[in-house]
Amino acid sequence: MKLLYSFLFSLTLVFSVEAQQSNNMTLLGKLDYEQGLNDVWGFSDKQNNEYAIVGLINGTSIVDVTNPLSLYEVAFIPGPTSVWRDIKTFGNYAYVVHDSYSNGDSQGVLIIDLHELANDSIRYTTFLPNYFSRFHNLFIDENGILYLFGGDFGNGGVLIYDILTNPEDPILLGSYEQFYLHDGMVRGDTLWGSAVYAGMLLAVDVSNKTNPVLLGSVSTPNNFTHNAWVSDDGTTVFTTDEVSGAYIAAVDVSDVSDMTVIDQIQSWSSETNVIPHNTHVLGAYLVTSYYCDGVTIVDASDPTNLQEVAYYDTSDSTGGSFSGAWGAYPYLPSGNILVSDRQEGLHVLSVDNLNLSTSNTNDLLRLKIKPNPSATEFLLSIDRQLSFKVYAIDGSLVESRDYSPNSRQVSIGSNWKPGVYILKASDAFGILTSIKLVKT
Repeated sequence: MKLLYSFLFSLTLVFSVEAQQSNNMTLLGKLDYEQGLNDVWGFSDKQNNEYAIVGLINGTSIVDVTNPLSLYEVAFIPGPTSVWRDIKTFGNYAYVVHDSYSNGDSQGVLIIDLHELANDSIRYTTFLPNYFSRFHNLFIDENGILYLFGGDFGNGGVLIYDILTNPEDPILLGSYEQFYLHDGMVRGDTLWGSAVYAGMLLAVDVSNKTNPVLLGSVSTPNNFTHNAWVSDDGTTVFTTDEVSGAYIAAVDVSDVSDMTVIDQIQSWSSETNVIPHNTHVLGAYLVTSYYCDGVTIVDASDPTNLQEVAYYDTSDSTGGSFSGAWGAYPYLPSGNILVSDRQEGLHVLSVDNLNLSTSNTNDLLRLKIKPNPSATEFLLSIDRQLSFKVYAIDGSLVESRDYSPNSRQVSIGSNWKPGVYILKASDAFGILTSIKLVKT
């Protein structure tokens, strides 16, 4: 086992706040990296400091996000080049895995001791037995059991370890190899596995770690089951299929021998080919990293009627590519949400008003804009008191106006240069929306 120490490593990071299309979410802070990003996870210490643990193509970055207006990198741990890194925490430790890699030696499972993080200091070690070199993802349950998914051992199912006994020296307990599992999570004695190539959500009994047993399976809507997360009451599992035009799906798992998809939803944009990535349950809500559409929040209090209530578009990319938001972490004590965008860096976001859905916000504001895109000007139809600001894509304010209900129809944009603009509109009750305008 290799033991190393790390203090402050310097990367070229730029802090910025930019205007993006959004609804019910606000950007609090942002860090740009020279390297591409993958996953993000969060951590808070006993002093109530909050941190983002960010996967990069060339390593792992730890950022103090306690004050989103003053983000700074506490430490950087270099690693082999890999598109894929995933992160989870348990106690005062973070665990990081990478998938296929080049330009360096495998780190297996990178174990980071976070006890001294408040002093800008960390310690880390690598766990690398001779029977694996990589994994796609990992999960740690409430009992200190580590699950490693999608590796180069056996069929790439899951290896199961005890990290409660010694967090820096995992003890192998067993494995499940009936399917390749791209990802998974565990609650109690049930593992919810994402058998991506089989296109199925699996329910696996892991009460006996040496002999896990398949309880049931169900196909997900687009047959490429990438990620799964169970509701707090254990009756519903929410899944994503990582393909163009796929959905976030709600699966009734009250009877694991007869699981059923009961609803599905796509993200806010008019483009129907955008790819969902990872969804996480936060109480009655789903927080999902959605590649080119950024991050979305869905009200899942009624899993048969999923309703999007907020989003923030972190990405300038559009359509069905793998650009944009890779990871979203919604569990910081502050309530802030961390989002890692592959090209646009780390975002720290807040949620404004979850009582309003994306679909009804514009209706409540009674605001209509056409045409969009436009080569000349944009016509706004208004029948209530509204204020709005228009920003260029670099975040600079272009104009700010207030309108009374008798304004009816007004025009904007005739003197704007071609490009992308963000209009943020609000009314006297604090209802806020953000609309992307394209001047051609």
